[in-house]
Amino acid sequence: MNYFLYARKSTDVEDKQILSIESQLAELRELAKRENLHIADEFIEKRSAKIPGRPVFNEMLKRIQAGEVQGIVCWKIDRLSRNPVDSGKIQWLLQQGIIQHIQTHSQSHYSNDNVLMMSVELGMANEYVRQLSENTARGLRQKARNGDFPSLAPFGYINNPAVKKIAIHKKNAKLVKKMFELYATGNVRLENLAVILEKANIFSKNKNRIHVSRVSHIINNPIYYGHFRHAGEIYEGKHQPIISKALFDKANSVLRGRGRTPDKKTDPRPFCGLLSCGNCGMGITGEIKIKRQKNGTTHLYTYYHCSKKSKTQKCSEPCIRAEELDRQLSNILSEYILPKEWATKLFAMLDTEEQKTKQTASEAVQELRGEEKDISHNLARLTDVYVAQDIERSDYLERRRLLMSKKKSIEEQIARFERTPSAWIEPTREWIKDALILDEISKTADLPSKKLSLQKIFGSNLFLKSRIPSGNPLPHYAELRSARKNFTKKSFSLIAEPLVGIGPTVSFLPRTCFTTKLQRHKDNSNLF
Repeated sequence: MNYFLYARKSTDVEDKQILSIESQLAELRELAKRENLHIADEFIEKRSAKIPGRPVFNEMLKRIQAGEVQGIVCWKIDRLSRNPVDSGKIQWLLQQGIIQHIQTHSQSHYSNDNVLMMSVELGMANEYVRQLSENTARGLRQKARNGDFPSLAPFGYINNPAVKKIAIHKKNAKLVKKMFELYATGNVRLENLAVILEKANIFSKNKNRIHVSRVSHIINNPIYYGHFRHAGEIYEGKHQPIISKALFDKANSVLRGRGRTPDKKTDPRPFCGLLSCGNCGMGITGEIKIKRQKNGTTHLYTYYHCSKKSKTQKCSEPCIRAEELDRQLSNILSEYILPKEWATKLFAMLDTEEQKTKQTASEAVQELRGEEKDISHNLARLTDVYVAQDIERSDYLERRRLLMSKKKSIEEQIARFERTPSAWIEPTREWIKDALILDEISKTADLPSKKLSLQKIFGSNLFLKSRIPSGNPLPHYAELRSARKNFTKKSFSLIAEPLVGIGPTVSFLPRTCFTTKLQRHKDNSNLF
């Protein structure tokens, strides 16, 4: 009787206690020699047996059915199969006498043996794999709850086998941070980031340039600011973040918006995406018209009109020439120009305010910690509701993701206030600088700069109706316009310092900012 020797060792956790291929071969060759079993050929396979479709195993069965041999020598019966499909094949061939003998290091199986014993042994091997899969998944979930990333480290990190955690990859982490910073500006595309990776000798497994979908996944991966996804849920990680939550949000805002930004210098319709239709609410788009004269001269004209994408309302908004729209938008910008003498005094007041805000930083931090505690309480309640099966899993995951994101933002605000109590001062200075240069921008032909300034003033609240643009400015710009109109009725000190203080107590700045109140000067002339 001739035999095939079959040795298998997968890289799965299930086989970590099984002898290596070399050890199995040595033991089985010694067993065949001791039992006087003639080995016709040896089959070596490095693949898991928990699913059907092993090529080496199938080739061995094919040759057995062809009559080359009548027996198999293997270390244990679970080396042959850990799934019911392959187990059924082995048992059927054994019962039909095609396989007459299976010899392991501790047991023999023959055609006329009780099939129950082999069925139990193969069934135990299959159940072991099933239980192992569940236990492994449970262990990975617990590891995620502990804040440890339970998978292969993403780009920018490396797996530390000593502590079984991820750590910063010094070189790649710098690339990741650079990618986020560049993309957050809105001036680069995903393709540009792929080129940056290519220049840094970062390629795909096939040695090709990284695909833009992979770059998009990097930009959208929360692991870089301290959270991570596992099994559809968001967890707080204990690993070191590469970027801040604020930078992540800024970059993803660009990603969710357009995904790419056209070249500002060459875009013939720079006001696209700035306005909405005042009649139907759809976007205002641009269209280039070409006029050819009989003498061969060609003229290009740009018109802006409603995209008319509404399915419920027929829009009658007429088009407007780009030159006329530019003129009206420039007039709107001129209403929000900050006078130079105001800017000088506001800068001086900010310097004074910067010193005083340090004394009240603890109040803002205490308020934020209260919000953080509320979010933690809401997360616990959300989990209880989900465990009670009162909400669907998809709804639970979405709410948990939003709460976790908000909590991370608050944590960064607390850290920023503790580190720099007057953190709102710098954004205010930048706002003053933006308002100060509106005079220059409104008089230039730089249309992209006008669009950017108008977006800062109105956000998405700029509309075009009856060929006239109008909108609701953000609160701090609305206050500036009101102050300019009332300048002849009030002194500058009363405009800058109302009875409640310098602000921003009435949404003059984003909600994340705070300030102390400056007492109104008794002698307003001291400011001049």
